[in-house]
Amino acid sequence: MTVGGESLWSIALKFLNFGVLLAILIKFAGKPLKTYLVNRHNAIKEKIEETNRMLDEAEKLKRTYEEKLARLDEEIATFKKTVMGEVENEKAKIIAEATQFASKMKEQAQLTYEQELKEVKNKIKEDIAQLTIEGAGKLIAEKMSKSDHEKMIEDFIVKLRSLN
Repeated sequence: MTVGGESLWSIALKFLNFGVLLAILIKFAGKPLKTYLVNRHNAIKEKIEETNRMLDEAEKLKRTYEEKLARLDEEIATFKKTVMGEVENEKAKIIAEATQFASKMKEQAQLTYEQELKEVKNKIKEDIAQLTIEGAGKLIAEKMSKSDHEKMIEDFIVKLRSLN
């Protein structure tokens, strides 16, 4: 019997030949092949486990950084609030100092004004007194006669002598 131009014996011998080759391979290469495949399987399994472990660590690290980032926003808000409070305090301090300085300057200006006013009044009084004396001297010189003048000098001398 032939199938497609080849006899059944020929096909059977090919199968037998393949079976013998397979048996020899299994006999001599089976154990090393099995060891290689088991080692390869274990290596791949370890790499998968290592990858999973690294993935877990990366996710933990991600969560840690996300928490820090969330806290960072809070810390920034707190810092901003603190700084704004300090700025407001400094602003109030500067305004208080400026108000105090302005008040002192106003007092100093008032004192200077009063002192200068007093000096001007005294100068005016001195000028008026000087003008009055000059005017009185002129008036006396015009109205007083030589005899009145001599009598006045004599009265003055008498008064001076009576004081001693």
